[in-house]
Amino acid sequence: MSNAYPLADGSPRYGHRTDTPADQPAPTAGVRVEEAAEGAARLGLDEMAAAIDKRLTSAWADTTDTAVALMRDQNPEALVKLHLGSQRQWRMKAQAVRDKQLASLMARRKASGSVRGTLALRLGLIIALTAPPAFIVATNQTDVLKLLIVGAVCLVAAVVGGHFLTIRARVPVMPNLRGPWLAELREDVVNATLVAILQNKGTVLSPATAAAGQRGWASIQEAAVAVAALRS
Repeated sequence: MSNAYPLADGSPRYGHRTDTPADQPAPTAGVRVEEAAEGAARLGLDEMAAAIDKRLTSAWADTTDTAVALMRDQNPEALVKLHLGSQRQWRMKAQAVRDKQLASLMARRKASGSVRGTLALRLGLIIALTAPPAFIVATNQTDVLKLLIVGAVCLVAAVVGGHFLTIRARVPVMPNLRGPWLAELREDVVNATLVAILQNKGTVLSPATAAAGQRGWASIQEAAVAVAALRS
């Protein structure tokens, strides 16, 4: 019978215990169960991208730990959702963190006048892309082949022009976070949170299970530290 149910403070109470050797150290007391979730909410997109790359190259991430999977099946992730929200909301928080991290860079670009130059180029690109289709519509031309050719040219021009403007603006490239890989990072946060909850409630976990549940969050922290070192 499952005996997982919420306490008055909203955190779940767990009674699941894992058979462990008699000489295992006592469970850690006073663990902050919010630590991983709060830390994940402070990550920016660049830190997330670095953590994904690190996870993809880690041997431990190739397979799911059976004990951790069993623990996940028996416990909810309400506490993590409280801090991160949905996966989309978590990504939006990370975008806001990145914007804040780049605020000083954008201020420097504005002071140098490069932002005005880039804005003028963007306006020029918009005009160049909209003028041909607008001319065709204004002259009531219904040549489908001509419309297709103009559309293809505008599409290529938009890609090339956008690439040029990105280089000209000298703003770090926006990370492309794949949804399934971001979901794996979230699972790592949930695993670390559940280990902390169980230890805080006095549940005895085997060292192997505790380590497996915490290693994903530890990997994320290492990636975040590496990204911070690049900015310093």
